[in-house]
Amino acid sequence: MKTKTLTLMAGIFATTFASLPVHADLLFDYADILISFDAQSSSLTVTEHAATSLKATHRDGADVVIDRADIGMGDFGFLLDTTVANGAGADDLSVTGTMAGTDKTTATDSYLGSFGNSAFGADLDGVTFFGGVLTVHGTLSAVGTSILVGPAGDWVFEGTSDSPTGAGIDGVSDQFTVLDVDRDNHTNGTVFVLESSLPVFADGASTLGYGNADEFFAAALSHGGFSSTGGDMKVTIVPAPGAALLGVMGMSMVGWARRRLAQQ
Repeated sequence: MKTKTLTLMAGIFATTFASLPVHADLLFDYADILISFDAQSSSLTVTEHAATSLKATHRDGADVVIDRADIGMGDFGFLLDTTVANGAGADDLSVTGTMAGTDKTTATDSYLGSFGNSAFGADLDGVTFFGGVLTVHGTLSAVGTSILVGPAGDWVFEGTSDSPTGAGIDGVSDQFTVLDVDRDNHTNGTVFVLESSLPVFADGASTLGYGNADEFFAAALSHGGFSSTGGDMKVTIVPAPGAALLGVMGMSMVGWARRRLAQQ
């Protein structure tokens, strides 16, 4: 089943952009997420739980890590809070809402953006389901002047570990920094969710008879929704003019997703 899933994803996400260089400034890589769908409200949420960890990196235009601020379990927060609407046609799900995350201080949001699912390769709505594997791809846009929120001045993301990078480009251990003059350039980003183990709905009914996301979410409404841990989510925030390469950056998630599934 995993082999069929990998083959399907390769067909969906194949694109001529895959060979272009990736520009990604801030990457938040969440492992072991909690994803839930509430059948009554049609709310799809992704958040942390006791086992979730975060690798947070600052990268240059050549995709080289120049600083990092990883955080272990329980020392941060995030929430992708969306509503799912199923259209009348095929491949036309709407997943819209907000995405927010904190650093180790957890007192205020470190980043905040409006989320909307978007086409991903050949998949028109960026949402796929096959063989118990759910993927959701979308874009982020600033709610105000920047996705990077919090106190005025230089934007700082504080972690608990910077190994093996060390103090990095800002010279401070366990954190990375975006200068105040550059904050408002960060107005766009992407979110990629991969949940590789959704075998049953909330009522115990099997999900394996559903071959696409439209059918899956329609069935979830009558089976009490679903909830699962163990998936992954990547949030990438790019500065202008890197936003022009958001589609290219999204394609870089394909290789990651295929490697993640192959490990299952």
